[in-house]
Amino acid sequence: MTILIVGGAAQGKSAFARRISPETEIVDNLQDIVREAMQEGKSIPKAEAFLGKTVVCNELGCGVVPMDAMERDWREHTGRLCCDIAARADRVYRMCCGLPQCIKEEA
Repeated sequence: MTILIVGGAAQGKSAFARRISPETEIVDNLQDIVREAMQEGKSIPKAEAFLGKTVVCNELGCGVVPMDAMERDWREHTGRLCCDIAARADRVYRMCCGLPQCIKEEA
């Protein structure tokens, strides 16, 4: 089962992931994985690499648009990767104030 959990920083996403997926590999801070790949000149991981895992990612697009092109590209690539993972995920949650909201659940 693939689960994606998104939300702002410090919203309890990781603790929630551990609670609902104790037996599943948890990929925490997807946004950092994308940033690291970009900084090292590596290709950005594809959604397929995260299938069968629980993926946790900070929301990045709710603030001021950065002036730095790299920062804008990082947000864009992270957002598109989250969209691809969400499309393939069995469940998608959005965390706000420590409260999970299921926004997708496949039967």
